[in-house]
Amino acid sequence: MPEPGPLFLPMLAIMAFVVVMGAALLALIWLVSTRAPNRFLRAAAPIAVMLLGLIWLKDTDAGNLIAASVLFVAPMAALIPPFLFHGFVGPETGIKRIVACDLVVSLFAVGFAFFFVLSGLSMVPWIYWHTPVSNGVIYLVVVAVDLLLAAGVYKGMERIGVLGVNEGCT
Repeated sequence: MPEPGPLFLPMLAIMAFVVVMGAALLALIWLVSTRAPNRFLRAAAPIAVMLLGLIWLKDTDAGNLIAASVLFVAPMAALIPPFLFHGFVGPETGIKRIVACDLVVSLFAVGFAFFFVLSGLSMVPWIYWHTPVSNGVIYLVVVAVDLLLAAGVYKGMERIGVLGVNEGCT
């Protein structure tokens, strides 16, 4: 991987801001989703946010698509497993556990975005064709990876007892 250039620190600051904005979006969607009466409607808000992210980003380049997925996909990937697969992630999954999962998934996504852009992979022709279809495929792969990572993080937290039974929202 080449050495970071002069834009490394500004990019890092922007990505930190994006992670914070993602956490704010996570809190907003969590508040809306927890008021829904059934599991399907709880998952509809995070899925809608991810679809709106895809619609908004369909005409950008691959590097921007991966970087912006930190805002739209990572926080929502932390919300979907507790809402759709309640028994899979543990019975006591509250906002503290969701925020912890979001932090891990977002940091992974930021690291991948830096690797993807700085290594030059974002400009490899067979990865990026600059069409809405190729951007949709890249976005769906990011969604799948983030969802699998979130599921793994929840399983790991359950196994080692991080933010366990007495979590609560105090």
